[in-house]
Order: sequence, then C-alpha cells, then structure tokens
Amino acid sequence: MRLEVFCQDRLGLTRELLDLLVARNIDLRGIEITALGRIYLNFSALEFDAFSNLMAEIRRTPGVTDVRTVAYMPSEREHRALSALLVAMPDPVFSIDLKSKVELANPAAQNLFNLDEEKMRNFSAGNLINGFNFMRWLESDRVEAQAQHVVIEGRDFLMEARPIYLPGEEGQNDRPVGAMVMLKST
Repeated sequence: MRLEVFCQDRLGLTRELLDLLVARNIDLRGIEITALGRIYLNFSALEFDAFSNLMAEIRRTPGVTDVRTVAYMPSEREHRALSALLVAMPDPVFSIDLKSKVELANPAAQNLFNLDEEKMRNFSAGNLINGFNFMRWLESDRVEAQAQHVVIEGRDFLMEARPIYLPGEEGQNDRPVGAMVMLKST
C-alpha cells in the first residue's frame, strides 16, 4: 500500500506518522518527503478495518490536512519513466557511478557489449570503452561534458559523456554523483 499524506511542514510530524505504523506492527517499505508538503509511505497491505483505522488516525495527526492512497511513490514513477526512456532510445546508453562502474544500461548498450544488464554492472566504463580515462575525468575538479570518437567491436562511435550532478546544500557547489554515457554510431 502507498499513501500520500498532505501536511504542513512541522517538526516531528514524520516521526509521529512512523510511530503510528510501529504501534500497529506495520512493515514500512519506503518513505519519501517532498518540499511540497507531502509525505509518501509505502508499507505492506492491511485488512480493511485496520486500514480504515490507520487512515482515520493519520487524519487526526496535528498538521495533516489529508491522506489518500496512491498507485506509486514519486521515485517509483521517476524510475519507471527513466527505464521506459532508456528502453526507447536506439543508441547505446549507460550510467556510471563515481568509480566509473556501470549502474544502468539500456538494451542497445547490452547488445553492443553482448552482456545483460546484471553482467554489465560488473564492469567499469574503462573496461568497456578503451581510450578514455573515466576515473580521471570523474575525479577532476570540475567535471565537464566530453565528446570523443571511440571504436567498439570494430565500429566507430561518437561517445558523449555527461556528468550527473546532485544539487549542493546552501552555499555549496553541485557535486558529481556519476555520469551518463551515450554512444552514437558514426
């Protein structure tokens, strides 16, 4: 079950919602908090009476304005949208972490390297693409997008590597958390 709790920004509200779940021995699978005054809870299914009582209790919590069931958590929707986008892309695309290890790969990338996605996760980008030092690039002071011609399996590609940045806290710079690598046949 997934709930969307509409609420005011109040210190301790999330803890109170979690306490309601703990008091009922409800296994929490996930929680997400947005800046828009919403808290999302993902937990195991409940019987109707227990669910009705929980909803009423949540609504009585100070600072809560409404609660409703939802089909998915925001991150689940984003993940599914990203997956659909990757599958639809005809060019090989994969993401890497800061150690240049593959995290995600679309079917075109899997076909190019003749590896399924799980096996690709055991490789670093440098093992898959020769001639570009991904580690040095990701460890540089300011990681900028790169484009370079590469040869993979005897085929020519334009490799575009773009950093993925996580916004910094107030007063801090954005920091790289990985990169997307796209290979365009030339």
